[in-house]
Amino acid sequence: MAEARPDDVIRIDAGGWGLSWAPSADGTLHQVGLGPAGAAATRDVDAHWYPRAFPTLDGTDPFRPPALHVVHADGTLSTRLALDDVDRSDAADGSGEHVVLTTVDELFDLTVEHHLRTHPDSGVLEQWVEVVNAEDGPVTLLSHDSIAPFLMVPDDAEYVQFGGAGWADEWRWSAGRPVIGTTVLGSLGGVQPHLQRSPCLLLSPTGPFDVDAAGAPAQDRGEVIGLSVAWGGNSHVSLDLRPRAEPGAPGELRVRAGAHALGAPYRLDPGTRMVLPTVAWVWSSAGRDGVTEAFHRWSRARVLRDPDRRRPLVVNNWEATYFDFDEHRIVGLIDRAAELGADVFLLDDGWFGTTRPRDDDTQGLGDWDVDRRKLPGGLGPLTDAAAERGIRFGIWVEPEMVNPLSDLYDDHPEWVARDVREPREHRQQLYLDPLRPEVRDFEVDVVGQTLRSAPGTSYVKWDANRPVTDPGSATLPADRQANVWFDQVGATWDVMARVAAAHPDVELMLCASGGGRVDHGSLRWFHEFWTSDNTDPVARVRMQWACSHFFPGAVMAAHVTRWGERPMAFASAVALSGRFGIDLDLETTTPSEDDVLSRAVEWARRTQDVVQQGTVRRYVSPVDGADRSRAAFSVTLGDRTVVFAYQLEESTSTPPVIRLRGLPRAGTYRVRTTDLHGPAEETTSTDDELDRGIEWPLDRPLSARLWEIEPARRTA
Repeated sequence: MAEARPDDVIRIDAGGWGLSWAPSADGTLHQVGLGPAGAAATRDVDAHWYPRAFPTLDGTDPFRPPALHVVHADGTLSTRLALDDVDRSDAADGSGEHVVLTTVDELFDLTVEHHLRTHPDSGVLEQWVEVVNAEDGPVTLLSHDSIAPFLMVPDDAEYVQFGGAGWADEWRWSAGRPVIGTTVLGSLGGVQPHLQRSPCLLLSPTGPFDVDAAGAPAQDRGEVIGLSVAWGGNSHVSLDLRPRAEPGAPGELRVRAGAHALGAPYRLDPGTRMVLPTVAWVWSSAGRDGVTEAFHRWSRARVLRDPDRRRPLVVNNWEATYFDFDEHRIVGLIDRAAELGADVFLLDDGWFGTTRPRDDDTQGLGDWDVDRRKLPGGLGPLTDAAAERGIRFGIWVEPEMVNPLSDLYDDHPEWVARDVREPREHRQQLYLDPLRPEVRDFEVDVVGQTLRSAPGTSYVKWDANRPVTDPGSATLPADRQANVWFDQVGATWDVMARVAAAHPDVELMLCASGGGRVDHGSLRWFHEFWTSDNTDPVARVRMQWACSHFFPGAVMAAHVTRWGERPMAFASAVALSGRFGIDLDLETTTPSEDDVLSRAVEWARRTQDVVQQGTVRRYVSPVDGADRSRAAFSVTLGDRTVVFAYQLEESTSTPPVIRLRGLPRAGTYRVRTTDLHGPAEETTSTDDELDRGIEWPLDRPLSARLWEIEPARRTA
């Protein structure tokens, strides 16, 4: 072990903020600085007086949960890590650096590496831990977090988490204050954990989130930490707050985040390495909008597939037909989608199953042969119909699941993930065990076979409609069954990576009963995700407001539907603020509804590049403050800006003024305005006029107003 020098300070400059760690005389890592000046922090006393950078169960603080708790091969419960090496290199993409701090246990052959990868262009820091077991036998990880920063916070510090009731209630904005003790914000379910809670957090460490002079939330001011666990399985963010005895003294807050260890002690064999999830986080001094800009920049640079590709306008048949359709019906919908100006027609569930046709969700899942009763010519006539009309064809698959009433289950009941009990059905289906190589091969081929049966298909919606209820795998020995919670993520990611590599020109949408799989880890192999099955535009304004703090509009699919029976113009205006699409029976829409949809498509054609790629700035919040009846925000790309305003409910406050930020100075602007009920109105405005703000234009619930602003010198 290298001798630790007490004066060593390891500085991580993340871009606008950072952190500093230093080893004490025994090599233990301590956090010397964190925040806007964290990378430049000075060490005024010996390092051992500073909080530990990554606490283990080492005897120094038996009253708080450790970030890492290991049972060693001989049964020893404590772990004492000392710094052994620091390695700095350029990040693989040439932006920022990758710092690896290697620590080793003082007695055992156990290595724990801290990986920190910066991205100065965004300010987002990626941090994770890798554990290497070189002991004589297996070790068991009882807790295994990826980060554990320490903060001093006042009593009125606030956070926002995104936990709701489950299906159709994703991204519920839930604000609170850390309370004494440990608060665990967990996401469970294995396959679709984010139905219950997004693996993201906003934290105001210096007090309440900032407000403006009128008491409304200030979106662009204040110190805010944003955090995302990039993990496709069970995850958690835990807030451990301990008060100090001195009256009025700030509390000690330890934030731990990573893979959820509930029911998941991990047995790590000798000679193996466990790579824990990446946690992406940023400290913004520009409020929540600063967090948003950072995560959008980072996502485009390091997460998204084809980040510069404009996402298509998708028309889906699901709410028009459900399982009840035939070739004539689908071709008719393709006709209408093409007339409307769609890019992609997506055929959803119900197109497969032979001996057990997929006429509802009780059977056929797993049997990926075309149902010739519905589609006697197979999928070819549908792809041909789309191509003849100048649009692309897309299709739905759910490769990870099986109905017990299926040929696949008859042939391979052993493929189901289960323990010794009879597996419990959920939505009349079971989950295939991805730890089996033959299952992974099958799942990869589900997509390949489907694409081969539908030549020219260039869009796939990948669904997953049940959680893990019977964790277990026949591939694991009895003493390692709990490893399934962690290992199934890597196995599933292997399938996703293989599919993406095999079909690089096919756009993939990630879905799991809605937004059950919305994380920066899984998204690496997809182009977008289905935000929620709840498409009621009132609910969607609030969901998309929350989701957009971490994910750009390009990946946030938003469709016009009948959910909530809202006015068509309002529903369309809400969908236009995400990746725009339509899920309606286009053969039964009224002429006035068709006019609204045509205007929405025309607006989308002009503005979707801005919505998908631009910088978001928020003005009127529908999720916090005393009056949550309104929403307003803008998106700017280059010298073009699109503004959205929504009146959701009756208001209880004075109408606000929308004072735009980030608008390039142009002298004179061309402004198009619409509520989608009629043609857009075009006017001009000056810098001074826009500086004075836009008076709130809406006076009734379920109404919207959209603006498109660009320099007057631009040509359309």
